[in-house]
Formats: sequence, structure tokens, C-alpha cells
Amino acid sequence: MSDTFMPFKTKKYLAIAKEPVFVGTGGYRIGRVDNTIVRDPATNLPKIPGSTISGNARYYSWLSYKSESMNLNLGCSKGKKTEEQDPCGECPVCLTYGFVKDKKAHSGLAYFSDARILFFPVPTMIGTVWLTSDEIVNEFIETGGDTISVENNSFLYSQSLENSLPQNNEGKKILNFGWIMLEASNSINPEIWQIKKDTDDDEVANLTEILNRINKRVCVVSENVFHHIVNSNLETRTSVSINPVTGAAESGALFTYEALPRGTVFILDVTYENPVNYMKDEPIEIVIGTVKKGFKLFSSLGIGGMGTRGFGKIEIIDSWLDEKKYWQKVKNFIEKLSSDIDKLVAEINELNRKIEAEEDDNKKEEMTKEKDKLEKEKQAVEKKKSLWINYAYQLKTKLTGESTKYEEIIKILDEIIELNGGINNGES
Repeated sequence: MSDTFMPFKTKKYLAIAKEPVFVGTGGYRIGRVDNTIVRDPATNLPKIPGSTISGNARYYSWLSYKSESMNLNLGCSKGKKTEEQDPCGECPVCLTYGFVKDKKAHSGLAYFSDARILFFPVPTMIGTVWLTSDEIVNEFIETGGDTISVENNSFLYSQSLENSLPQNNEGKKILNFGWIMLEASNSINPEIWQIKKDTDDDEVANLTEILNRINKRVCVVSENVFHHIVNSNLETRTSVSINPVTGAAESGALFTYEALPRGTVFILDVTYENPVNYMKDEPIEIVIGTVKKGFKLFSSLGIGGMGTRGFGKIEIIDSWLDEKKYWQKVKNFIEKLSSDIDKLVAEINELNRKIEAEEDDNKKEEMTKEKDKLEKEKQAVEKKKSLWINYAYQLKTKLTGESTKYEEIIKILDEIIELNGGINNGES
């Protein structure tokens, strides 16, 4: 990222489900299953709402910082008062996801889109292939100049599948996608595909990595049949409640639910607003790095419901901001805080000198109020600096001796601690 000021930054992420994903609508309906998942009303395709992603990302970011011994309270995890604890309003979690206090509030700086299906795994006669639609390809993918258009009764296929496709009695290549049989049209070359940028400044995930993981077994069908194939190939399960007294199934407690299957590939974007837009000194990398810490835990703690039943784990591909750059930006930020404190101390001292010399009581009172205001401002900056210095110290203690791969990070942490006068007891 260049040093040129940017009011915001958009990143497009890819994610792949490691387990079935269930994000329910919160109700029951009469139909194929009792508990349905959230769908896009325009396309009838399942999706993961941005609100679900944001809520989980916030909690996981908070967990990540807590596990690294940053001094956060419970209110910071939710952005509102919880068990008599207000969010601090100063930590990277409150900065990134927003907060509400009694007399102060701020919106979040990370805007999450819905995660939509990019490739959907479907069983076929030749094994699993990953299906997408012409509409999705044209919206999200640069195809190297190829125009992707598919008739309702046909499909496009990866060149790697050329020799695998069965033929019908007329010698035409065909393939079943679940219950529907379609005729092959033309071959495509997904190896040259890239995620499309909306603006030149967007950063997009590397599609090649995902294509390699699904062995480039990609087929494209018409948008008119895609949602039918997806909805008829969702994973469905049946569960029943157990009576704790008899150990037998509860009468009338049988229920069914559906989920996006393991291997589904999603695309989502996050737009990061620059804190400078709100007169804040934190670099945008702190906002991006905070979301990255949250995304990292999605592959372990999952998203959505049924998490204790083998559901929810997804891996979000995020390889843009490395830890070293994050900490270098944090160091620059703390240097700015130190400079601000020095300026405030100088202003307060100057005001003290003027107050002592002033004989007019009214002017003296005005200058005293101004000094008190500067004192509060200094205390707020010192509190924020203390939060980061203590975090750097605790993390350095944790990383020291663990692995040589942390050497560069530890060096930056030492430089940050040195900004506090070389204090080494974790207190500032």
C-alpha cells in the first residue's frame, strides 16, 4: 500500500467451507426441511449475511487480542455495555467494529458484504465438480476476454475435464449435476481467470490458489438452472431430541435442517474506511489487521449455527497484510502518540506559566479551564499509548524463545517498548 492518502480500501476475499455451513433464518417453514438457511431473495441462492460475518469477526478479533494479553474488557467484545462494563472506545476492536457508550458512540470502520457462492460442489458421474453460473462469472471474474454465456440445457467445462466427460447415444458429451443432465457446450480455461476489481485500487484474492484446491474441476451453467441445482444439492440432516430420563427419542422432537456443503467456495468483500476520516491517528492497517485476526479464527471456531455438531468452519484466504508490516505501522502510531503527549505537556506547562503570571481572575479562570481540557486530552492519549505498549510487552514475552520466525516481530516490539523509555515490566 502506498503512503498516498486513501479514504478507504476494499479487499475481495475468497473462502472455502471446511465443514457444512448453517446460517438459519431463525424460524420454521413447511417444506423440504424444517430449519432453512438464509437465501438471497433476488436469486434464491444461499448466502452468509454480512451481519453474521461481522458479528463473528468482532468476537474472534477480541478473542485473538485477549489471547495475546491485550487489556480489553467484555464490553469491547460486543461494542456495548455488558455486565456493567462499557466498551473502552480506544482499543483496535472498538475502532474497527464501532461501539456505543452512555455519552459516546462511533460507527465501525470495516464494512462487510454478504458472502456469496462462487463455486458450488456437485456430485456427478465423474466425481465432484465445482459449479458456477454465467451470471456469477461475469460479475466476479476476469476471464481473459472470453464472453461467458450458457444456454439453459448446456454447460461449459474446464479443459481438464475434456477426456472425462461421458457421451450419450448421439456421441454428445453430457454430465449429470445431481438430478439434471446437461449437454456439454464449449471448454473453458479457468487457469487464466482472475477475480475482477471494481476499482483500480481494490485488492483481490488469488483465484489460482482456490482453483488448485478444487483441481480446476469447474463447470459453468446458466443462471436459470444454477439455483435449482444448488438448492437440490444442499446437505440435509435429520436430528432428534433425546429424553434425558428414558434415554430414548422425544416424541415429536424430530427435525430436519439444511446446510451449504463442505467445499463451497464463497466470495465476499470488506471495505475499510481510513480512521483519518474521523480525525483519528490510527493507520488503516490497524483496522485491516484487526479483521485479519478475526478471520483467522473462522477456520477453528466457525460461523453460524450447529457449531458443536460439526458445522461452520470456513477458511478465509487472507494473505495481504503480514504481521511485520502491521507492527511497523503500530510502531509509527505509537511514535505519533508520544509526540502528541510531548506537545500537550508543553502547552500545559506554558498555560501554567501564564496562569501564575496572570492577575485578572476572570482570565485566570478561563486559562485554568483550558488547561483542564488539555489535561484530559493528555490522559486519553496516555491511556491509548499505555494499552499498546503493554500489549507489545506482553506479546514480546509470549513470543520470545518460541521460534526464530518471530525474530523480526520481536525486534519491532523491542523498539516499541523502547518508546516508553525502555520499560520492561509491562507497565507504563
